[in-house]
Amino acid sequence: MSYDNTANRAQRLHNRESFLDNIASQLGRTQPLSQVERPVLKYSCHQEVMATFSQDELKDALVSYANTALGANAIVTTQAELEATLKQVCLTYCQDEQGQAIPGETILSAYEPLMELVSAQALETEQHHVYVWDQSAGYEANIVVAERAKVGVVFAEQALAESGTMVLYSRADQGRAVSLLPEASVFVVPKSALVARLTQATDKLHEKAKQGERLPSCVNFISGPSSTADIELIKVVGVHGPIYATYVIIDDM
Repeated sequence: MSYDNTANRAQRLHNRESFLDNIASQLGRTQPLSQVERPVLKYSCHQEVMATFSQDELKDALVSYANTALGANAIVTTQAELEATLKQVCLTYCQDEQGQAIPGETILSAYEPLMELVSAQALETEQHHVYVWDQSAGYEANIVVAERAKVGVVFAEQALAESGTMVLYSRADQGRAVSLLPEASVFVVPKSALVARLTQATDKLHEKAKQGERLPSCVNFISGPSSTADIELIKVVGVHGPIYATYVIIDDM
């Protein structure tokens, strides 16, 4: 593995040399084999898109694209106003067609960066209950809540301004069900975590690999509510997952 350091390889791989020796022997080659060198690309246009944008310009691009092309709702707030903003967003999704409040439930990620900013109690009302993902409760207990919840709130590692995409790392304290099963998904992301496009998101993963860090078992790239446009090129929202999505960008973080 070209990105792993020697110590991590020794800990995580077993019988590697004998396995490779056998393959090399069958191919008529000898060990050691040289590592594959990453080729130098002739063009780097993938690095040039929005390369000169400031964080505020990336924020404006993300908000514009989300609100106009994705069918999502993008909101800019501050750390001080985050709880009030999230509470209003969740309560908006817990309404009937006449705009009257109805009993509803929100499932909240237990990811530490979100827990440091938001209190579940601050989001609750008499009719709106907030459940925090509890990995110690086991799979079934959390899934039951996620299936019945109106809203799921997660913390995004990054957001891609070009495509309005939220980047979620799979974690034990932020189950994938939080953003996939409720009717509405709410993504909280700091402005400092906004990047131009997929190129920068994968650059971060490559850097983690180079440093020998453990990579997430799954990385989800989520662009707005679920939708499809493969039937007569007509876009239909809410086909196979959340039918609503709100991006909450923390402007001073």
